[in-house]
Amino acid sequence: MTNKLISALLTVIVTLQLSGCASAPEPPAYEPPDINNLLGQAQAAQKRGQYDAALKHYLEALEQQPGDADILFHIGQVQTQLGNTEYALRAFQDVLKKEPDNIEALTALALHKLKAGENQQARTYLTKAKNLDQQRLLSANHQVLVGDGDEQALQPLDKTSPLRCYNALGILHDLSGEYAQAREMYQLVLARAPGAANVLTNLGYSYYLDGDLRQAEIHLRQAVQKQPDFKRAWTNLGLVYARMKHYKRALVSLKQVMPEADALNDLGYFAMLEGRYADAKELFWRAIDASPIYFAKAQDNLEKLQEMQGKSVTAHSSYRPMPLLMEANYKAEVSNSVTAEIAGEN
Repeated sequence: MTNKLISALLTVIVTLQLSGCASAPEPPAYEPPDINNLLGQAQAAQKRGQYDAALKHYLEALEQQPGDADILFHIGQVQTQLGNTEYALRAFQDVLKKEPDNIEALTALALHKLKAGENQQARTYLTKAKNLDQQRLLSANHQVLVGDGDEQALQPLDKTSPLRCYNALGILHDLSGEYAQAREMYQLVLARAPGAANVLTNLGYSYYLDGDLRQAEIHLRQAVQKQPDFKRAWTNLGLVYARMKHYKRALVSLKQVMPEADALNDLGYFAMLEGRYADAKELFWRAIDASPIYFAKAQDNLEKLQEMQGKSVTAHSSYRPMPLLMEANYKAEVSNSVTAEIAGEN
């Protein structure tokens, strides 16, 4: 093969290689997922209870829109649902840095503070959220909020009002002994969500703390009718009946949430604390009869009862709410026990 032929062949080969390289497709440039699709997938996953997947999509959306308050709020919600309190608080605080008057973030942050027992901070956030909502409602009616709003009649709530905010404020009022103000908050919520069993329960318990046992019974009965599996309502109804000395009704109520022997023992202890020693003794013995495993516990209570009788301890003549279920009941599931009706309106 002559040198000229070899040179010609090499030229053809190189030309073919170059043309092959030129015709090879270049890899496509990276295109981030459509943010609307990401948010749609996140919301759908959140509704299905797939919180890890929802969080992933929200974080991807946040990468495309850093600092977006709405996305940050949803991240805070999901982190709350996952039990990641620290990250949830950080997300809600980031929302407030962007939008200091964001009512939803103020309410969500307050509920975390309330659950942690930081009542004063919770009250500060909730009061601000309530005042912002009331100002919005007044503006819609061409009125103006005067001062801090405490002396002004509260406006009825609408579909965008933060119902959980008003419910939580009611709880804080009750814990401070401000029963009339507490009930005003609950009634505002119930006007929008009459089937909210947890709010009916809070209202009934507020009446219980204030000594109005009849109204307490009425609202707690409504709560268990609306939501028959709501344990806190049954427990509080049992307490009301016990204070009324309606032990049969109290037993029926408490048996909805605990075994009969437990209910009898608890009723006996309640009666003992109130100075009803004969009632307490009978209830303790009934607990023993209902379950032999209660023999030791009931015997201890009977010995304590005899000791109290020996000291001639009697119940105080004026009404005094028992501490058995006060703050513990209210803190329990403050942010999670809200009914679907409230969640849908919030």
